[in-house]
Amino acid sequence: MSSTQETVFAFEQTLENKTKKDILAEKIIEMIVTGLLRDNDVLPSERELSQLFGVSRETVRGALRLVVAYDLISVSHGSKTRINAGEAQLARFHESYGHMSSAGVNRYDIDTVFESRSLIEAAIARKAAKRIDRKGLEQLNKMLAAQAEMFDNPVHFQLSDKNFHKLIAEYAGNELLLKYSEELYSYGLNIRRSVMLESGSIARSYREHCQIVEALARGDEDAAEQAMLGHLNSVYRTTREKMPD
Repeated sequence: MSSTQETVFAFEQTLENKTKKDILAEKIIEMIVTGLLRDNDVLPSERELSQLFGVSRETVRGALRLVVAYDLISVSHGSKTRINAGEAQLARFHESYGHMSSAGVNRYDIDTVFESRSLIEAAIARKAAKRIDRKGLEQLNKMLAAQAEMFDNPVHFQLSDKNFHKLIAEYAGNELLLKYSEELYSYGLNIRRSVMLESGSIARSYREHCQIVEALARGDEDAAEQAMLGHLNSVYRTTREKMPD
Protein backbone atom coordinates (compact mmCIF):
# COMPACT_ATOMS: atom_id res chain seq x y z
CA MET A 1 0.00 0.00 0.00
CA SER A 2 1.24 3.47 -0.84
CA SER A 3 1.89 5.73 2.14
CA THR A 4 -0.10 8.42 0.35
CA GLN A 5 -3.34 6.56 1.02
CA GLU A 6 -4.84 8.70 3.72
CA THR A 7 -8.18 7.28 4.81
CA VAL A 8 -10.00 4.08 5.57
CA PHE A 9 -11.41 4.38 2.05
CA ALA A 10 -8.10 3.72 0.32
CA PHE A 11 -8.99 0.21 -0.83
CA GLU A 12 -12.65 0.86 -1.63
CA GLN A 13 -11.76 3.71 -3.96
CA THR A 14 -10.34 1.15 -6.35
CA LEU A 15 -13.66 -0.69 -6.49
CA GLU A 16 -16.47 0.38 -8.80
CA ASN A 17 -17.37 4.00 -9.31
CA LYS A 18 -18.66 4.89 -5.86
CA THR A 19 -18.49 8.19 -4.06
CA LYS A 20 -17.21 8.47 -0.51
CA LYS A 21 -20.73 9.09 0.75
CA ASP A 22 -21.91 5.87 -0.94
CA ILE A 23 -19.10 3.90 0.69
CA LEU A 24 -19.71 5.42 4.12
CA ALA A 25 -23.45 4.77 3.83
CA GLU A 26 -22.73 1.11 3.03
CA LYS A 27 -20.40 0.90 6.02
CA ILE A 28 -23.06 2.27 8.37
CA ILE A 29 -25.68 -0.10 6.95
CA GLU A 30 -23.30 -3.05 7.37
CA MET A 31 -22.69 -2.07 11.00
CA ILE A 32 -26.44 -2.02 11.60
CA VAL A 33 -27.32 -5.33 9.95
CA THR A 34 -24.39 -7.14 11.63
CA GLY A 35 -25.41 -5.85 15.05
CA LEU A 36 -22.40 -3.62 15.62
CA LEU A 37 -24.91 -0.78 15.87
CA ARG A 38 -28.22 -1.57 17.56
CA ASP A 39 -31.72 -0.16 17.69
CA ASN A 40 -31.81 3.20 19.52
CA ASP A 41 -28.01 3.54 19.66
CA VAL A 42 -26.88 7.14 19.35
CA LEU A 43 -24.46 7.67 16.47
CA PRO A 44 -21.37 9.80 17.04
CA SER A 45 -21.74 13.40 15.94
CA GLU A 46 -21.01 14.52 12.38
CA ARG A 47 -17.68 15.89 13.58
CA GLU A 48 -16.78 12.62 15.31
CA LEU A 49 -17.80 10.51 12.31
CA SER A 50 -15.80 12.83 10.07
CA GLN A 51 -12.68 12.30 12.19
CA LEU A 52 -13.29 8.58 12.61
CA PHE A 53 -13.61 7.86 8.90
CA GLY A 54 -11.31 10.56 7.56
CA VAL A 55 -13.93 12.30 5.42
CA SER A 56 -15.56 15.72 5.36
CA ARG A 57 -18.67 16.55 7.36
CA GLU A 58 -20.43 17.12 4.04
CA THR A 59 -19.66 13.50 3.10
CA VAL A 60 -21.02 12.34 6.48
CA ARG A 61 -24.24 14.31 5.98
CA GLY A 62 -24.66 12.85 2.50
CA ALA A 63 -24.10 9.31 3.77
CA LEU A 64 -26.59 9.77 6.59
CA ARG A 65 -29.22 10.99 4.12
CA LEU A 66 -28.73 7.77 2.14
CA VAL A 67 -29.14 5.62 5.24
CA VAL A 68 -32.27 7.55 6.23
CA ALA A 69 -33.77 6.50 2.89
CA TYR A 70 -33.48 2.87 4.02
CA ASP A 71 -35.32 3.77 7.27
CA LEU A 72 -32.41 2.51 9.37
CA ILE A 73 -31.62 5.77 11.18
CA SER A 74 -33.68 8.72 12.33
CA VAL A 75 -32.31 12.23 12.01
CA SER A 76 -34.04 15.32 13.32
CA HIS A 77 -32.72 18.86 13.47
CA GLY A 78 -31.22 19.66 16.85
CA SER A 79 -31.43 16.06 18.04
CA LYS A 80 -29.01 13.16 18.08
CA THR A 81 -29.01 10.67 15.23
CA ARG A 82 -30.33 7.32 16.42
CA ILE A 83 -30.30 3.85 14.94
CA ASN A 84 -33.74 2.74 13.80
CA ALA A 85 -33.29 -1.03 13.62
CA GLY A 86 -36.09 -2.78 15.43
CA GLU A 87 -37.31 -6.15 14.24
CA ALA A 88 -39.86 -4.63 11.86
CA GLN A 89 -37.37 -2.23 10.26
CA LEU A 90 -34.72 -4.92 9.82
CA ALA A 91 -37.25 -7.34 8.36
CA ARG A 92 -38.33 -4.76 5.78
CA PHE A 93 -34.71 -3.97 4.96
CA HIS A 94 -33.75 -7.62 4.44
CA GLU A 95 -36.84 -8.21 2.33
CA SER A 96 -36.08 -5.30 0.01
CA TYR A 97 -32.29 -4.93 0.20
CA GLY A 98 -30.99 -8.30 1.41
CA HIS A 99 -28.25 -8.21 -1.23
CA MET A 100 -26.62 -5.34 0.66
CA SER A 101 -25.94 -7.44 3.74
CA SER A 102 -22.43 -8.92 3.92
CA ALA A 103 -22.88 -10.93 7.13
CA GLY A 104 -22.62 -14.32 5.39
CA VAL A 105 -19.63 -15.19 7.58
CA ASN A 106 -22.09 -15.75 10.43
CA ARG A 107 -23.13 -19.01 8.75
CA TYR A 108 -19.87 -20.56 9.95
CA ASP A 109 -19.02 -21.80 13.43
CA ILE A 110 -16.87 -19.70 15.73
CA ASP A 111 -13.87 -22.04 15.65
CA THR A 112 -13.71 -21.99 11.85
CA VAL A 113 -13.97 -18.21 11.75
CA PHE A 114 -11.38 -17.49 14.40
CA GLU A 115 -8.92 -20.04 13.05
CA SER A 116 -9.17 -18.24 9.69
CA ARG A 117 -9.00 -14.80 11.28
CA SER A 118 -5.91 -15.74 13.27
CA LEU A 119 -4.08 -16.95 10.17
CA ILE A 120 -4.97 -13.86 8.19
CA GLU A 121 -4.40 -11.22 10.86
CA ALA A 122 -1.12 -12.81 11.96
CA ALA A 123 0.11 -12.40 8.38
CA ILE A 124 -1.25 -8.86 8.32
CA ALA A 125 0.56 -7.94 11.54
CA ARG A 126 3.89 -9.27 10.25
CA LYS A 127 3.61 -7.46 6.94
CA ALA A 128 2.41 -4.24 8.57
CA ALA A 129 5.40 -4.29 10.94
CA LYS A 130 7.66 -4.12 7.89
CA ARG A 131 5.66 -1.56 5.93
CA ILE A 132 4.03 0.85 8.33
CA ASP A 133 5.40 4.39 8.23
CA ARG A 134 5.42 7.33 10.61
CA LYS A 135 2.10 8.60 9.33
CA GLY A 136 0.46 5.22 9.93
CA LEU A 137 1.83 5.05 13.45
CA GLU A 138 0.60 8.57 14.14
CA GLN A 139 -2.88 7.54 13.00
CA LEU A 140 -2.84 4.47 15.22
CA ASN A 141 -1.65 6.44 18.23
CA LYS A 142 -4.36 9.00 17.60
CA MET A 143 -6.90 6.17 17.63
CA LEU A 144 -5.44 4.87 20.90
CA ALA A 145 -5.70 8.31 22.48
CA ALA A 146 -9.37 8.46 21.50
CA GLN A 147 -10.03 4.88 22.67
CA ALA A 148 -8.59 5.70 26.09
CA GLU A 149 -11.61 8.00 26.54
CA MET A 150 -14.16 5.41 25.38
CA PHE A 151 -14.15 2.90 28.24
CA ASP A 152 -17.78 3.76 29.02
CA ASN A 153 -18.90 4.07 25.40
CA PRO A 154 -19.09 0.69 23.64
CA VAL A 155 -20.65 2.12 20.46
CA HIS A 156 -17.81 4.57 19.87
CA PHE A 157 -15.18 2.01 20.88
CA GLN A 158 -16.42 -0.66 18.49
CA LEU A 159 -16.48 1.79 15.59
CA SER A 160 -12.91 2.79 16.44
CA ASP A 161 -11.89 -0.87 16.89
CA LYS A 162 -13.12 -1.70 13.40
CA ASN A 163 -11.04 1.11 11.91
CA PHE A 164 -8.02 0.16 14.05
CA HIS A 165 -7.89 -3.32 12.52
CA LYS A 166 -8.64 -1.97 9.05
CA LEU A 167 -5.82 0.55 9.09
CA ILE A 168 -3.30 -2.12 10.11
CA ALA A 169 -4.60 -4.37 7.32
CA GLU A 170 -4.20 -1.57 4.77
CA TYR A 171 -0.53 -1.24 5.70
CA ALA A 172 0.00 -4.93 5.02
CA GLY A 173 -0.30 -3.98 1.35
CA ASN A 174 -2.35 -6.99 0.27
CA GLU A 175 -5.87 -6.33 -0.99
CA LEU A 176 -7.07 -9.91 -0.53
CA LEU A 177 -5.87 -10.05 3.08
CA LEU A 178 -7.67 -6.75 3.68
CA LYS A 179 -10.88 -8.03 2.10
CA TYR A 180 -10.90 -11.31 4.03
CA SER A 181 -10.01 -9.64 7.33
CA GLU A 182 -12.95 -7.26 6.98
CA GLU A 183 -15.35 -10.10 6.22
CA LEU A 184 -14.14 -12.12 9.19
CA TYR A 185 -14.31 -9.09 11.48
CA SER A 186 -18.07 -8.92 10.95
CA TYR A 187 -18.58 -12.28 12.67
CA GLY A 188 -20.69 -12.20 15.82
CA LEU A 189 -20.72 -8.43 16.22
CA ASN A 190 -24.04 -8.59 18.04
CA ILE A 191 -22.33 -10.81 20.63
CA ARG A 192 -19.34 -8.48 20.84
CA ARG A 193 -21.70 -5.72 21.92
CA SER A 194 -22.68 -7.85 24.93
CA VAL A 195 -19.00 -8.41 25.73
CA MET A 196 -18.21 -4.71 25.51
CA LEU A 197 -20.88 -3.95 28.12
CA GLU A 198 -18.98 -5.94 30.75
CA SER A 199 -16.82 -4.00 33.19
CA GLY A 200 -13.18 -3.88 32.13
CA SER A 201 -13.77 -5.37 28.68
CA ILE A 202 -13.02 -2.22 26.69
CA ALA A 203 -10.01 -1.40 28.85
CA ARG A 204 -8.62 -4.89 28.16
CA SER A 205 -9.03 -4.50 24.40
CA TYR A 206 -7.42 -1.07 24.60
CA ARG A 207 -4.35 -2.48 26.39
CA GLU A 208 -4.08 -5.21 23.76
CA HIS A 209 -4.26 -2.57 21.02
CA CYS A 210 -1.42 -0.69 22.72
CA GLN A 211 0.75 -3.82 22.67
CA ILE A 212 0.11 -4.27 18.96
CA VAL A 213 1.05 -0.67 18.16
CA GLU A 214 4.18 -0.86 20.30
CA ALA A 215 5.36 -3.89 18.33
CA LEU A 216 4.53 -2.25 15.00
CA ALA A 217 6.45 0.87 16.05
CA ARG A 218 9.55 -1.26 16.70
CA GLY A 219 9.15 -2.99 13.35
CA ASP A 220 9.22 -6.29 15.25
CA GLU A 221 7.39 -8.83 13.09
CA ASP A 222 7.40 -11.61 15.69
CA ALA A 223 6.14 -9.36 18.48
CA ALA A 224 3.48 -7.84 16.24
CA GLU A 225 2.21 -11.30 15.30
CA GLN A 226 2.15 -12.47 18.92
CA ALA A 227 0.41 -9.30 20.11
CA MET A 228 -2.24 -9.67 17.41
CA LEU A 229 -2.76 -13.35 18.17
CA GLY A 230 -3.03 -12.60 21.88
CA HIS A 231 -5.68 -10.00 21.14
CA LEU A 232 -7.64 -12.31 18.83
CA ASN A 233 -7.50 -15.11 21.41
CA SER A 234 -9.04 -12.72 23.93
CA VAL A 235 -11.77 -11.78 21.43
CA TYR A 236 -12.41 -15.46 20.67
CA ARG A 237 -12.61 -16.46 24.33
CA THR A 238 -14.95 -13.66 25.40
CA THR A 239 -17.15 -14.11 22.32
CA ARG A 240 -17.48 -17.87 22.89
CA GLU A 241 -18.42 -17.29 26.53
CA LYS A 242 -21.39 -15.19 25.43
CA MET A 243 -22.63 -17.55 22.75
CA PRO A 244 -25.77 -19.59 23.52
CA ASP A 245 -25.23 -23.30 24.20
